[in-house]
Amino acid sequence: MFKHPAARVAAAFVLTVAAARLVSVAVPRFHLELIPGMHIHHYVYGIFILTAAGYLALMFKGPRATMWIALLYGLGVGLTFDEFGFWVDPPFVRGVRWNTNGLLIVIVTLAAAGLLVPLLVRRARAPEQSEVVAHTRAKPFPDPSI
Repeated sequence: MFKHPAARVAAAFVLTVAAARLVSVAVPRFHLELIPGMHIHHYVYGIFILTAAGYLALMFKGPRATMWIALLYGLGVGLTFDEFGFWVDPPFVRGVRWNTNGLLIVIVTLAAAGLLVPLLVRRARAPEQSEVVAHTRAKPFPDPSI
């Protein structure tokens, strides 16, 4: 379904944020307590997942690995940026948990990057392609009648 790595990153991001928001609304006091008495926010897990995805991307280069790493990366980005509101608002402000301003900033930024990066890449490749066309025109095909 999503064969391009960027599409997998986007799908994993959207699904992760949706799941995190759903759990936050359905069970507001839910948290994974690996160390008794210590609450670790899910952006911390996202940072560790992003670190693992970066390491795996350096180690494995095949198309199958790229697809799985893209999903892992999207999961990490989703967990990390779902709590972006903690980054832009002080965490001691009541209600910041459900603040969507940070998430809105992330979504707009990612959408803008998703629209601008392909245009910039295409524009950067355009001179290379025109050089190839000019090069092929400079050397005409040999005359078969000779």
